Order: sequence, then C-alpha cells, then structure tokens
Amino acid sequence: MEQFDLNKAELTKYLFFTGKGGVGKTSTACATAVTLADNGKKVMLISTDPASNLQDVFQTELNNKGVIINDVPNLVVANLDPIKAAEEYRESVIAPIVVSSRMW
Repeated sequence: MEQFDLNKAELTKYLFFTGKGGVGKTSTACATAVTLADNGKKVMLISTDPASNLQDVFQTELNNKGVIINDVPNLVVANLDPIKAAEEYRESVIAPIVVSSRMW
C-alpha cells in the first residue's frame, strides 16, 4: 500500500476535519496546517470548538481574528465562536442599512 503524501494530494481551497470527540481531529488538522505552511501555502487554521485547545498546541493566546504563528511562517490560527461571528457579521451588514435609512 502506498503511504499518504500530503504534497501529492489534490487539495480543495478549504479542508474540514470532522468527527466524534477524541479521534484526533485537532492533531490531524494541526499537522496538515503546519505541513502546508512549511511548504509555502498560506494557511488559516480555525477551530469552532468551544473547548478548543489550539492555543495549547501552538502555545499562543488566540482570538477570533487570527494570530500569526511566528514559528511557522504562513500560518495563522484562530478560535472562532460561530454564534458571535454571525452576530458581528450581521451587525456589520445591517448597521449601515439602518443608519442610511435614518438619513432619509
């Protein structure tokens, strides 16, 4: 059997790692992100898990906007709260409409 080689894989723009807890999603996603970044790809690794441990893996305080990982050029990592992100997006779209409608 041929060994998997990430460098030979035909990847899409977005990769999702899903599954039950404890199966290695974080480990696999981190290893993939670091490998791609080391090979010159610009990578943003995002976790939407409320109990994310990406900050432990990269030993860096993370936010929802993305933090550059100095030890891995081309890698940005973020912990994203999907509900908060949706609220922020909604506010950024609706607020300008409300303001401009008040002008009329």
